[in-house]
This record gives sequence, structure tokens and C-alpha cells, in this order.
Amino acid sequence: MHGQTKFITQRHYMYSFFYSFLLLMIYSFMIWFVRSILSLDRIRFVRGHLRRRDVLTNPESPSSNPPGVDDPEVVAQFVHDYLRVDGVFLLRLIAHNTNGMAAADITLELWNAWYDRRTERQSKEAEASQSMLTVPRRLPTAE
Repeated sequence: MHGQTKFITQRHYMYSFFYSFLLLMIYSFMIWFVRSILSLDRIRFVRGHLRRRDVLTNPESPSSNPPGVDDPEVVAQFVHDYLRVDGVFLLRLIAHNTNGMAAADITLELWNAWYDRRTERQSKEAEASQSMLTVPRRLPTAE
């Protein structure tokens, strides 16, 4: 009889460990899922890493952010159009499994590549619109 109660007690501990682990996994999954869904949280995360990188490398002048980081619409465009949900998820995994400096470096390099292409494209579009032939407002009259 004594051996049977010992077996039941061990099984009880095993099940309680299993259920505790299961609850922890569900909680962790829900947090990651909610963070992936919320757009403002993704933007805040990316902007924070862009600013963190600059503050860590230039502590005497923390106000010199990379170009365009202070414009919320540009950062939102970077997050939604370039990184998307899976890119921000990968950056979160990198930040979770390494130090903040590595994640900030990767985020900054992605930002610089995207921002350079974006400004280059905008300047080409501006040049193209300026070089197009313009139609005169009035037709010349034959005299």
C-alpha cells in the first residue's frame, strides 16, 4: 500500500509540473501573439531600437537620431512596408536571445538600407517629373 501512495504522489508532481509548464507556454505564446498583432507596439519597438543604437554609440549627443526616425509616418512605413510582421518578429527574437546592441545594429542597418533606397527613389521621381515636357497653358495664335 505504501508503494502505491508513493507512485500516486510522484504522478501528482509530474502532472502538476506538466500543467505548470503548459500554462507557461500558453502565457508566453499569448504575449508573443499580441505583440505581433499590435501595430503600435511594433512601431514602438523598432523606433526604440533605432534610438537605442544611436544613444549607445553617441552618449554625449543623444539627440542625433538616424535621418527620418523622428517622423512617425516614415517609421510606420518602414515597419509596415519593409519589415512587416515577420521582420519585426525576427528582430524581437534577436533582441530576446542576444544583447540589445546586436538587435539595434541590425535594425539600424536595415533602416539605412531602406531609407537610402527610399530617398534615391524619391529623388529619381522628382527628377523625372521635372524633366517631363510641359504643355503650354495657351496655344500660340497665328498672326
